[in-house]
Amino acid sequence: MSYKTENTIDKREARVKAAISLKEGDRVPFTPKIGMAYAQTGDISMYELYQNYGNMTDGVVKFLERYEPDLYWQAGAYPANVMEVLETSYIKWPGAFGGLPRDKGHQILDGEYMTQDEYDEFLRNPSEFMMQKIFPRKNKKLSGLAKISFSNVVEFGMFASLAPFSDPEVKDTLYTLMKAGDEVIKWLGAGAQLSQKVLEMQTPLGVIVGQNTPYDMIADNMRGYLNLPMDIFEVPDKVLASIDVMTHFALQNVRGIKQMGFEYVFIPLHGGTDDFMSNENYKKFYWPSLQTLMEEIIKLGMTPYVFCEGKYNTRLEIIRDITPGKAVYMFEQVDMAQAKKVLGDTVCISGNLPAASLVYGTKEEVIEETKRLIDVCAPGGGFLMDCSIVLDHFKEENMDAWRQTTLDFGKY
Repeated sequence: MSYKTENTIDKREARVKAAISLKEGDRVPFTPKIGMAYAQTGDISMYELYQNYGNMTDGVVKFLERYEPDLYWQAGAYPANVMEVLETSYIKWPGAFGGLPRDKGHQILDGEYMTQDEYDEFLRNPSEFMMQKIFPRKNKKLSGLAKISFSNVVEFGMFASLAPFSDPEVKDTLYTLMKAGDEVIKWLGAGAQLSQKVLEMQTPLGVIVGQNTPYDMIADNMRGYLNLPMDIFEVPDKVLASIDVMTHFALQNVRGIKQMGFEYVFIPLHGGTDDFMSNENYKKFYWPSLQTLMEEIIKLGMTPYVFCEGKYNTRLEIIRDITPGKAVYMFEQVDMAQAKKVLGDTVCISGNLPAASLVYGTKEEVIEETKRLIDVCAPGGGFLMDCSIVLDHFKEENMDAWRQTTLDFGKY
């Protein structure tokens, strides 16, 4: 099947790239963050979406045909089949195994998967610690990894280190990993096929892959968001050393993303909100590694697509220290007039239209908020029309009004 549109992929790419480079294109790009809402447009349950990425194809096609966004957002649906095999315990997802109703999106559970007194062990051998401690603690069927070690290569040590592979628990873990690997290949393959369908529909690929910032890598996966903010006061040197380790891994990861040919790298900022730490601590524990990560992405010829979650009003002066015209900052809750004033000559800004308005508000409210954002943020370029958070649901009349208002009032 062929898809014909005057709004070609070349026009859409030029429109978005003009905004990112802080210039005015033909109009304000319409780039809504769409998540599990593809289940809504495809008339399937969330459960079906998580079970097979390919199940969302019909929903993606219908959304792209109706709303013609200037960038495609790939829903971040965790692979239910993989998590079922691993008996993943730190995420809940729709279905009997995942523990949530069929029409609910996933929930990531904050938890302590590394204790404070284990920092030294982690720093001595990060990869081994994650294999032996973090993976088993977050996935019940990987408990056998705790018994495997490749640290002894002296004399007969290499051979002796193979003994745990005779353990039934280790054997079960290895079998689990093989089954999980088969499911991951299916998941990745479905995602690749979906991306190809999107390109056929003349829509540029936007956010497909991402990389967390180093502080959040520790908070998300090891210490949790209650413990790590305390650690920066109680064991600050160990936190900084761990951030250095995670920065090394993050830079490796984005170099791999470059090899895969992606243009945008999504960076969600979970722990950097105004409410989570002071500006002083943000400058010391959060910003340096984030800045390093973004500059590496830029150096590699890609675009950091940064989601400033929560309130970010006090951070604006700090985060403007980045190579101009090479990044996108999406905001959830910020004074957009101030953001435009502080960042307008540095980065493309987006977001802030309340997702709640698209789900629960009136068409008139959406129209007025869209006009306000265009009036404040569009002049001079450097603005993408987007909502505050990723959409899992929306009112169709509100989405229609949002898009049409952007097209009508966002012309340069």
